[in-house]
Amino acid sequence: MAPTLLPIFASARILLQRAGTLVQQTMRLASDGNAAAEPVDIRACLMEIEALAKATWDRNIAFEIYASETLPIFRCSRVGLQSAIMNLLLNARDAMPDGGVISIIATSIDDERAAAGIELRISDNGLGMTEDVLRRASDPFFTTKASGLGGLGLPMVNRFVREARGHLRLESELGRGTVVTLRLPVEG
Repeated sequence: MAPTLLPIFASARILLQRAGTLVQQTMRLASDGNAAAEPVDIRACLMEIEALAKATWDRNIAFEIYASETLPIFRCSRVGLQSAIMNLLLNARDAMPDGGVISIIATSIDDERAAAGIELRISDNGLGMTEDVLRRASDPFFTTKASGLGGLGLPMVNRFVREARGHLRLESELGRGTVVTLRLPVEG
């Protein structure tokens, strides 16, 4: 293969991956039924997602994962949880065009002021968002991607969190990165 074609093939591969993700997200958003809830080991789920991402993503993205060994079992759609986390990881990856670090921290919430649960914090040291973009980030079909592909990831994460009776918080600073926090209650 001619060296001049390598960037074209790399761009085509990225666009096809985004298109595939968009189709999967659209199909999930359009489905009227929720997947059955089952007991999910979040720690094991995160390890599976990390292995998948490390095997398929460019090496310029590093992962730091900390999942407490005492996380409670969470009842949810395993596919829904994995899709939500993958959407957040894809957003983080896209926000770091020159590479960077994605950090995932999963801890137990056991505090008198809040119901028992799990907190997932996904952060990156990427481009970050302006206040205007941050306000609109969860709006369906809103995207900052030049190709126009996108705009369903965060709304789908929002949907998963709402179905789990949890809360989603976005924090971002332009030039410093983004932190997404999912607080998911567990039944006692």
